[in-house]
Amino acid sequence: MSYDFILLRREPGQSWDEVLEANERRVVAEAGRPFGPFARARAERIADRLQAHDPQLERFTSEHYIELTRPDGAGVQVSLFERELGVTVAYWHTGRAARAVMGLVWSYLGILEQETGWETYDPQLGRSLDRARDLDAVSGMHADMSARLSVMFSAHQAEPDSPDQPG
Repeated sequence: MSYDFILLRREPGQSWDEVLEANERRVVAEAGRPFGPFARARAERIADRLQAHDPQLERFTSEHYIELTRPDGAGVQVSLFERELGVTVAYWHTGRAARAVMGLVWSYLGILEQETGWETYDPQLGRSLDRARDLDAVSGMHADMSARLSVMFSAHQAEPDSPDQPG
């Protein structure tokens, strides 16, 4: 489970529902299609810039996407596709750690927005992300969910004999 951010091109006046539905249709229609040359060059440039900004990011490249992750347990992954970018943050952080990891994510989102001109959609908020105002709210939501999941998994592990599903 993760806190997710999606970057997509949105035309003036276009609702996020319209953008997300069109993106879903496009993903299905173009499944398995490799990067085009322009998109590959843009993704490589973005990945280079992210790694220059944060040398801890490790890159994995395929013909369909580029993925960057931090090996230090931050639980952050950046995915670069031809017409969609994404950042995911594992629900591992509470308190100040949640704020710190979201601060790092904010810096990545700034780079992604600058490089593409696309908007960041926050599915948890159900709207465009406002990086100037949303850091506290997003960090708090992330920390709260991380704490709830930790309690849920701890309780489940404390009852090893309880079945996962009714028998």
